[in-house]
Amino acid sequence: MDAIYLIGDSDTVNAFRVCGIEGFRSDPDSSQQTLGELLARDDASVILVTRECAVPLQETINRVNRESGKRVILEIPGMADAPGMGRSLTGYITEALGVAL
Repeated sequence: MDAIYLIGDSDTVNAFRVCGIEGFRSDPDSSQQTLGELLARDDASVILVTRECAVPLQETINRVNRESGKRVILEIPGMADAPGMGRSLTGYITEALGVAL
């Protein structure tokens, strides 16, 4: 069964857990290792990565999105992102998943 996973800060991971999305707490220093572990899983079809964690992953994200017909990696705003500070949790989840809650 295909799954959606999240790599991000603890607040964002906890927020997406409400929607049933399994998350992995990470930061820019550990996000490459976390992404590698998720890419090794057969069920990881959609991987959401907060902007902060995505910074060191740009090359890998671009390669996977270009070459893989099986999965996609999407960069999303994290709860701690300055541009999104005034938005609600529902707004973040709606933007990331493309569905209204």
